[in-house]
Amino acid sequence: MLSRFCGLIFVLTMLRVAESPAGDTWQIIRPDGIGPAKVGMSLSQLNAALHEKFMMPKDKDERQCFYADSSKHPGISFMIEKGRLTRVDISDHDVQSAKGIRIGDSEAHTMAVYGHKLDIEPNAYTGPEDHVLTYSTADKKHGIRFIIDNGKVRIIYAGSSDSISYIEGCE
Repeated sequence: MLSRFCGLIFVLTMLRVAESPAGDTWQIIRPDGIGPAKVGMSLSQLNAALHEKFMMPKDKDERQCFYADSSKHPGISFMIEKGRLTRVDISDHDVQSAKGIRIGDSEAHTMAVYGHKLDIEPNAYTGPEDHVLTYSTADKKHGIRFIIDNGKVRIIYAGSSDSISYIEGCE
């Protein structure tokens, strides 16, 4: 009887995993990307992984750094620098960090979840009460940044440490 019950639990678990849409990986932003998109991918690798058709800008000056907006995943933008993915910007409230932080969460909650692993800086665009909270990987190569405005997470982006440090996107 017990083995039959365990077998049933196993089958139900496997069915649940099989039912899970492949898009579930798009709900978690990581320091190195989101879904199949990983920091360091070339533009052609990113296109193949995402089944997209991102193009290099025609203007040579814009090719150094530009954004590609996903047509299949609204609210997710990819920063491309020198032909490689370096950062993912999120404006979708359904996307969250691996620790569950999403746009709209409070600064206090974000700080409680990440604790001493956050670097805290003043927000350059709002008052002194708002901050930029940055979580970095152990090797400091990648991170996730939470931009706080009026005590709430307004923007989340992740990627290479250099790229997430830009205040105004490609600038």
